[in-house]
Amino acid sequence: MMRLLLAVWLLIPASLGAQVPPLRIQGRSQPVSVAVALHRGYPAYPIWALRSLGGRVQPTAAGARTVLFEDTLHFEAYSPYFTSAGRVQQLASPVYSEGGILYLPHQFFAEWLPARFPDRFRYDAGALQLLEQTSPPVPSDTTGSRGDAEARRSPSAPSRLRVTASGPGAERVVILDPGHGGRDPGKIGPNGVAEKKITLAVAMRLATALRERAYEVHLTRTTDTLIPLAERPRLANRWKAGRPATLLLSLHANAARHRAEGFETYFLSEARTEDERRVAEMENAAVAFEEKAENDGAPELELILKNLRNDYYLRASNDLAEVLQHRLDAVHPGPNRGVKQAGFRVLVGAFMPAALVEIAFISNPREAQLLSSVEFQKKLAQALAAAIEQFFSTHEHLWAADGTGGS
Repeated sequence: MMRLLLAVWLLIPASLGAQVPPLRIQGRSQPVSVAVALHRGYPAYPIWALRSLGGRVQPTAAGARTVLFEDTLHFEAYSPYFTSAGRVQQLASPVYSEGGILYLPHQFFAEWLPARFPDRFRYDAGALQLLEQTSPPVPSDTTGSRGDAEARRSPSAPSRLRVTASGPGAERVVILDPGHGGRDPGKIGPNGVAEKKITLAVAMRLATALRERAYEVHLTRTTDTLIPLAERPRLANRWKAGRPATLLLSLHANAARHRAEGFETYFLSEARTEDERRVAEMENAAVAFEEKAENDGAPELELILKNLRNDYYLRASNDLAEVLQHRLDAVHPGPNRGVKQAGFRVLVGAFMPAALVEIAFISNPREAQLLSSVEFQKKLAQALAAAIEQFFSTHEHLWAADGTGGS
């Protein structure tokens, strides 16, 4: 078979004012020249340039879905993270939208592509060379790509991996994360009840309530098993599968001195108070039960938090936390401790609005008894379901926003 040589000339400017050459693609019919963009102070190219490399680009509400060499990629505007065959990848600079067009950083073309496809790409002295048979494959059915097929074969993969139109009436997906599990019991109440049992019981009731409302619901665990903290947001991203109307809710029970009581909801950001740091450290301590904890270093967590400060979903996560807290206030006898922020590992890297609810203090004798009550668990589940329904109804603009453009 005839082999093509595609040369993409990519030069990083020495300064923002330097002349940056266009991205040049040769080898597929007529040569293509793509102008470099410096909207955000770093070189970037429009996503439609991937079409000239044989990729298929499909707009989504939050970004774009691309099939390139049978690998499925999901990009989201204003995030440095994207997924490749269901696995989370990170760029130094965020993907962004400008004038209705999605832009990918220079690093994606110059570094990530050669690393991902070492047998097809070679980057040397400012040139990205691609050797390919006759023409790069462009699958007619992107849902049947190898990347999605591999994800379907994985035990933890979602049952459906398709992109659905968003907006009013769009498919809505909720990922529930019952905290702890397996050899990690969480905190133990004075009545002997373990946090892991309470969080699973409430999550199962909440899943039932949401499915009755026609939501697609996934749980990170449905039995007494330990799922590593770093794996939980990865599962959420895979179940999301490019569908923008998706959220992640992690359920936990708080613990402190016996007299502490009430409920509080967190979203991912840097802790502002000692109490917020205490709760984050308590929940993050679950990594001690993992045989090989991933992302266990504080510097990496801090780096991710810095990247997420301006994340597309930060404000939405705050809004989700507010709605959850408000709905719980109507059924919970304890004090409303408000919405807070901290660096919970279970939320790091989730490409969606995400929150963590401390539904009560299991260390408080009265609240430990409440948590063990089936009736109270049902009330919590119904309140959380109503909050999720309210959040989706009032945030249709998130799912309707289109951050892509064509050539």
